[in-house]
Amino acid sequence: MNSLFSLENKIALVSGAGRGTGRAIALMLAQAGADLAVASRTADQLEETADLVRKQGRKALAVPADVRDSAQVRNLVDRTLEEYGRIDILVNNAGSGTITETLETTEKLFDAMIRIDLKAAFLCTQAVAEAMMRQKGGSIVNIASTEGLRAAPTNGIYGAAKAGVISLTQTLAAELGQYQIRVNTVAPGFIETAFPASLEIPRLRDLFARVPLGRAVKSEEIAAAVLYFASDAAGCTTGALLVVDGGVATRLA
Repeated sequence: MNSLFSLENKIALVSGAGRGTGRAIALMLAQAGADLAVASRTADQLEETADLVRKQGRKALAVPADVRDSAQVRNLVDRTLEEYGRIDILVNNAGSGTITETLETTEKLFDAMIRIDLKAAFLCTQAVAEAMMRQKGGSIVNIASTEGLRAAPTNGIYGAAKAGVISLTQTLAAELGQYQIRVNTVAPGFIETAFPASLEIPRLRDLFARVPLGRAVKSEEIAAAVLYFASDAAGCTTGALLVVDGGVATRLA
């Protein structure tokens, strides 16, 4: 691997790593040489991810955690630091969406989506940034969505939360740059594992038909974007947004 993309001797913490995109990100970072701490609420899936990382020849610490809860986030970060002594990369991947008309969204659902799609990234960043500031360096990669870049009919609160992630990324990049901490965002479009071709929702079928590249995004393609931001290849890149969506944003602005 090109040395600019090597993560040898780096420690990465990935949230939402039990399956799907989070697992793909963890494996991509491991293939690049990083040792991992992985977190999710599903302990059995998380152990599967950790085992796959170990098969890449890298170390893996699996910490079941609900990253919407500050005490569990602190425990996650403390255990990672106890195991490895440092955290070089944080990937805020945990998130969830729902197909609900905006004005039909209940207060309970609103609060739940803001907690997982925005608050979780804030809590993890707040906890990990302390260690990165002491280290005088690090890379934080937030997973947002193209829904945060435009109108998001039937997914409005998710879109609002992801727009918040993008704004938070830019602000943190400005605030943490003095510590050589880079903060960037990857904004996926429709992800293959989340939106299988057989999904019987007319609106989504219509959207897929309008994707310029004609397909959903693969989790590995999102992981590759994360690797770029995590590596020295992006050593002078912070506050940036990388859209990985097959061209959706160009058609659905």
